[in-house]
Amino acid sequence: MAIMDMAMAEKTSKILSPIHCISLAGLFLSANSLAGEWRFDPSLGLTETYTDNIELNQLDKQTSLVSQFIIAADANFSSRKLQFSFAGTETLVGYSHDSELNDDYQTLSTSASYALWNDQLHVNGSSSITNVSKNDTSNSLADLVSGDTVQQLSHSAGLQFNSANSDYSLFSSLSYSITDTEDDIGESNGYSALITSENGNAARYIFWQVDGSFSNRENGDFTSENYQIETKIGAITPYKLNPFVRFYNERVTGTLAGSNPDAIPSWGPGIRYQVAKHFLIDLSYNYVRDDTQASDDYVAADIDWQLSARTSLKAGYSKRFFGDSYTLDFSHRSKRLSNSISYHETIEVFDRNNFQEGNNIPLGGTSEKESELVEDNSFSLNKRLAWQSKLTLARTTFSLDLANRERESLSSGVIDDYLEARFSITRRMSPRSDVTVYLDYRKNIFDKDRPEGPRQEDTYKTFSTTYNRSLASSLYAFITLQYLDRQSNFERYTYTEARASINLTKDF
Repeated sequence: MAIMDMAMAEKTSKILSPIHCISLAGLFLSANSLAGEWRFDPSLGLTETYTDNIELNQLDKQTSLVSQFIIAADANFSSRKLQFSFAGTETLVGYSHDSELNDDYQTLSTSASYALWNDQLHVNGSSSITNVSKNDTSNSLADLVSGDTVQQLSHSAGLQFNSANSDYSLFSSLSYSITDTEDDIGESNGYSALITSENGNAARYIFWQVDGSFSNRENGDFTSENYQIETKIGAITPYKLNPFVRFYNERVTGTLAGSNPDAIPSWGPGIRYQVAKHFLIDLSYNYVRDDTQASDDYVAADIDWQLSARTSLKAGYSKRFFGDSYTLDFSHRSKRLSNSISYHETIEVFDRNNFQEGNNIPLGGTSEKESELVEDNSFSLNKRLAWQSKLTLARTTFSLDLANRERESLSSGVIDDYLEARFSITRRMSPRSDVTVYLDYRKNIFDKDRPEGPRQEDTYKTFSTTYNRSLASSLYAFITLQYLDRQSNFERYTYTEARASINLTKDF
């Protein structure tokens, strides 16, 4: 076991440590004397990880034993009015090959909700600390062992109002949030609002559906504002065909590149066809009110099919300011098998996914341009497709997770593509032990539509197996073996790494 240097330099932090946060939360709950159920679970853990390539090089591999001493606390409080949860860790990390790299890291996930006014109005708040990859082009799998992470802090507070009965349902929220990062990239603050409403089962003459969102965020002198609203109002007839009018509007504006300052509202007549009691098809023809003719009139369609309590399908087609737009949500579950498939398109700002070519870096007599992570001051269109499948047998569970994200900068047109696939098997060996094996495949393509080839293309292949064992009522251990093979069109990013980890955790 490596001896960690306990005289680590204290990092500058923008928030209190997790231990301070849980102490304050406990005082808050005690001071209010709220009658409810309280649970507090602290723990101590030690993980020793041997890696044969700590610096992630193709040649001249450096071995290291990485020690992680983990102080953790989980807490939950539940009453009629208040719901509170907390999970935080303080991890001291030491490296046998270079003690100057020793450091400490925090994680935090906490949320609280207090009910007001007949439990319909809630005051919500949340905070989180995560350690994210410093630069996805350098290492998309960065963690505390490799050490190439930065701390990201997120805080939010707001109000939520929910009301539902046989006549209508209404969900609405207003929140303010802040995101801070250790390297000042991806920071922003601002507020957002959501509203969703539709008629209830008791409606006899009029039906409606309203979905709207609004967001205003800023980072220094850069501001962004976007809203999106869709409204359908129709008449209920004794027949399966019900006429309605659809209104849609969306605007993306601000001082960021890629904004669309001119909103392009549209409206049009439509027909709702009730195929069955829980099967609706909406079809509308929409006229675009736009003097610049930036978009033609278009047809929009939606399907809402609740096949059963276990199976549902929602799909839609429309046009937005960037072109054709699609949505999909499908879920099905049986006694042992569950599947879910989703596809969504969102406009995002101030993320950590903007890269530019940096200085030339010589390598073996050649020259390669490094992709540098830079501040993102532009709007981006993100298309996400995900499929999750799980088969649960008596003692074995099979899981398949597929995800693809295409990110397009609306200012430069640069497209980055992220693909991830993971297949895992968990086998319960005894009431006190289990084994998990997974295969993970990731492929990141940056600037994939460049005529002379993508700026960078990385492939990560990971094989891992973990044995978990309960040694006593509050003492746990695991052993993990992992092998990573990374291939890149940049030679310096091609390498392999093998790890072996052992952990011991004590709950109190």
